[in-house]
Amino acid sequence: MNAIKKTLGLVWMLLGLALMVGLPYQAATRLTSPTANTEDFVFWLVIVVIFLPITAGLILFGRYAWLGEYE
Repeated sequence: MNAIKKTLGLVWMLLGLALMVGLPYQAATRLTSPTANTEDFVFWLVIVVIFLPITAGLILFGRYAWLGEYE
């Protein structure tokens, strides 16, 4: 069971890092398109502000699982 926890901890950390990099990239891609309007800016601002701390928590949770803090 501890091996599963450590493996999933690594998965959570990698997923969090991918989301932390991918989310602002996706927002920048969508907002620099010629069809972007004010509603898009508000939408992506809200999404990035809400989900970046969640991804940081996911990375932290994965780190604790990887280090075996949940045994």
